[in-house]
Amino acid sequence: MELVESFLSIQGEGKYSGRLAVFMRFAGCNFNCWGFGVKISKEGKILTGCDTIRAVFIKEFKKHYEHLNAKELFNKVIKLKKNFHPIVVITGGEPLIHHKNPEFINFIKSLLKEKFEVHFESNGSIEIDFKKYPFYKKCIFALSVKLQNSGIEKEKRLNFKALQAFKTHAKDSFYKFVLDSKTLETSFLEIKEILKEVPNQIFCMPMGENEKYLKKNAQKIAEFCIKNGYNYSDRIHIRLWNDKESV
Repeated sequence: MELVESFLSIQGEGKYSGRLAVFMRFAGCNFNCWGFGVKISKEGKILTGCDTIRAVFIKEFKKHYEHLNAKELFNKVIKLKKNFHPIVVITGGEPLIHHKNPEFINFIKSLLKEKFEVHFESNGSIEIDFKKYPFYKKCIFALSVKLQNSGIEKEKRLNFKALQAFKTHAKDSFYKFVLDSKTLETSFLEIKEILKEVPNQIFCMPMGENEKYLKKNAQKIAEFCIKNGYNYSDRIHIRLWNDKESV
């Protein structure tokens, strides 16, 4: 397994924000959300995507990854947690591209066996066969379903069958939408469509890879939530550490 980074911090987004958490970020994604407009320069190239570019552009960052098996991944969690009792957040990229990988499966099973509370951060586009992989029923899924502002085609980013499987079988699941104040009208229509097909708890958070752009969007997103009866999620880690990585 290719691990981008791992660290102990607090969950900064969504329903469980504020919780002490070990983050395990895996490489690879089935999307490149160029619409979010985050740009970095790497070896003379400008890479455009989301705020986890290092996990998405595998070719460009591969030499910086750790290559670990299930036991090594588990031992890293044990070392990071110290004597505390954090949740374990499995993130990416898109971690569920690995959900059939034997090493990944053994890692998740090891965490669950030791009574860790396992959370996945996913775009919700990949369907899990919960009957074939029943241990995923013990996990919590933050479903950051991508909207039009991501730049991804609707047919790719909206998988209602997958969303229904999470809603039906997971220990808990919720939607976590990234919103841009400039496209709220379009986003509102898409959110209504998603809720009509698969209702679930909603947390809306402002787009912004750093404190400057977060502040630019935050108030309008909060007002949008109040107007429409949605939950607001800030991005605590950006408020505290701006665009610093591994926090």
